[in-house]
Amino acid sequence: MQISIRHACVDPDDQPFDVAERKGVGHPDSLADLVADAFSQRYSSWCLREFGAIPNHWVDKVNLVGAAADVRFGGFDILKPADCYLFGKITDQVGDTQVPVEDIFRAVVLDILPTALGDYRILEHLRLHINNTRGTAVDHDPRFYRPDEALDINAVLATESVANDTVVCVGVGRRGLAADLAIRLERRLTSEGFRQVVPGAGTDVKVMVVRIGSALEVTAAVPFHPELVGSWTTYRTALAEAQSTVSAELKSLLDQDPRSRNVTGLSLHLNTKDVPGRGYLAPFGTSLGKGDCGAVGRGNRYSGAIEPLRPASGEAPAGKNPVHHAGKIYTALAAEAAERVLAETSVYAEVTIAARNGGQLDDPAHVLVSVDREVDAATVAEIEEAVRRAVAGAATFASRFLAAEPLARFRNGVPL
Repeated sequence: MQISIRHACVDPDDQPFDVAERKGVGHPDSLADLVADAFSQRYSSWCLREFGAIPNHWVDKVNLVGAAADVRFGGFDILKPADCYLFGKITDQVGDTQVPVEDIFRAVVLDILPTALGDYRILEHLRLHINNTRGTAVDHDPRFYRPDEALDINAVLATESVANDTVVCVGVGRRGLAADLAIRLERRLTSEGFRQVVPGAGTDVKVMVVRIGSALEVTAAVPFHPELVGSWTTYRTALAEAQSTVSAELKSLLDQDPRSRNVTGLSLHLNTKDVPGRGYLAPFGTSLGKGDCGAVGRGNRYSGAIEPLRPASGEAPAGKNPVHHAGKIYTALAAEAAERVLAETSVYAEVTIAARNGGQLDDPAHVLVSVDREVDAATVAEIEEAVRRAVAGAATFASRFLAAEPLARFRNGVPL
């Protein structure tokens, strides 16, 4: 592993302009990520109990296709159900033992969607589909997806627990104030407490925070259940209540963050697309209920937000095999390495890992550490040591992924 260190980045809060977005827990893209990651986690846990090992699988191509609906103030009609597709290679049998893939998938969807939305009615308008593409190929042991017995799983993993692909993954030392504020506000807007104050609100929110110098501009889209707002006037009254509540929440959140002490201006805008007679109504509180679609990898980044002004991995970690899928492991590992550098040296860093297909997981080909200042030789040594310790723990990420429930992680604003 070659580690390079350069002075080539700026702490996000030292930039003159910053912007971040957070897609809410009820957004179709967020739901797709959650379904994929929860399936992989529960599939892996079931197989660990049954076989003592995690067979090969990847389901990072979950797609949600929205329902067709007629939506109006006061109600809606579903014309076509929503569809949830599980795509990918899945070991579905070990010897004579069948892995209950369909049952696991169904249980995940029946748990994730209504819990994330706070509305069980969507389950009455949902179809599930599985397309398992596993087979055999000469680039793998023939038992890779078709083990004859449980012992075959570990036998295969003994030689094939290497980087499954060539990847470039990036992690940063910390999120900017804009991203942290977007995440915290989304959590409040999709909480049960908020829905008690604004009963018609749904969870398919989106929050964008722009910082220009010391001024913050917050824009949020908040959906309303159509059956709970009977008219444009009722909708506007509910939105005004939401505006008042969100404004108070924002001030509370800013008071909790020491980085906001220099903020000199704050503006808030809700549902800016509205025109008289037309507002953001969504069956079940999600645009999935009115035709919008979701796909793994299109939602929040691993950090929990979308921060386009700083580097981020192009990988979609949700649903990837936690044992050796390099895009999942190195996305998390790069973030941890950057966070360690900041914690141990007080230097903001952005860590880039470039790994070759087939490489040892604890020995990626290249690691680039970009720092926000010139550092002396002693600090360089500290940075290299922090990165090496992070990389040495690559094999531990599988158990760490399985130990944390995806929906709880999302709601806590921590990475998937």
